[in-house]
Amino acid sequence: MDWTKAKTILILALLVTNLFLLGTYAFVQVKDATQEENLQMETLALLEAKNIYVKIQLPLKHSKMPVLNVKYDRLDPALLKQQLWDQVPLDENHRSRESILQMTEDFINSCRIGGPNVVLDRLEQQGQTTIVSYKNVYEDMLIEDSYIICTVEDGQIIELERYWLKPLEFGRTKKETISASAALINFMSEKKQADSIMVEDMKMVYWLDSSDYGAETTISDTAFPAWKITYNDGQIKYVPAYAE
Repeated sequence: MDWTKAKTILILALLVTNLFLLGTYAFVQVKDATQEENLQMETLALLEAKNIYVKIQLPLKHSKMPVLNVKYDRLDPALLKQQLWDQVPLDENHRSRESILQMTEDFINSCRIGGPNVVLDRLEQQGQTTIVSYKNVYEDMLIEDSYIICTVEDGQIIELERYWLKPLEFGRTKKETISASAALINFMSEKKQADSIMVEDMKMVYWLDSSDYGAETTISDTAFPAWKITYNDGQIKYVPAYAE
C-alpha cells in the first residue's frame, strides 16, 4: 500500500469535511441572525401598536449565562464614622471634578470597601452639593441594586450610603437566556397604563431583589441574569432572563 498517497487522501478528506462543517455553521449563524432580525421587526411593530416605542438598537442575541453567587457585604459603621471625622477638606481653589473623584476613591479605600468591582457610575452637581455614585461590575457584568453613593459638600464627604453585593463565584451550569425581543414582549404584557412608553436603554445584568433584605444581616444568595429595561426618563423594569 502506498502510505504517502493514502495519507494525502486522508488529509484532503479531513479538509473537505472541515470546510463543509464551517460552511454549515456559518449558514446556521446567518439564518439565526436573519430570523432574529425579522423577529425584532415584528416585535417593534407590535410594541408600537401598544404605544411602546424603542429608540435604541436591540442586541440580537445573548449567550448562555450562569447564576452568580453573592453575599451582602456590610461596612463597619465605627470605621466610617472615624474616617468622616478624620477628613481634611479640599482647598477651595482645588475642587475640580478630578480632585473630588480622587478624594471619594481614597475615602472608599480608607473605609476598606474599595476594589476592582467598584466602578464610577456618575457625578452629579446639585447646587453646592456633589453626588458621586459607584456601581458594582464583576467580569464586565453589572450587579444591580448594588452601589456606593458619596455626598460631598464644602470639599469633604458628609455622607456615604452603601448597599453592596459581594460577588463570590459563578454557578457551574450555564443556561439559555431569552432574547431582547422576548423580554420586551414580557414587559408589554405587564403594561397597565394607556400612556406612551419610550424605552431608553436595555442591557443584560445580574439582579437580586434587594427589597427583601435588611442591612443588619449578612446574607448569601443567588443573583440571576435579567434584562434591565430603562424607560420614560429613568424608570426601570427587570425581566428575568432565563428561558422557562
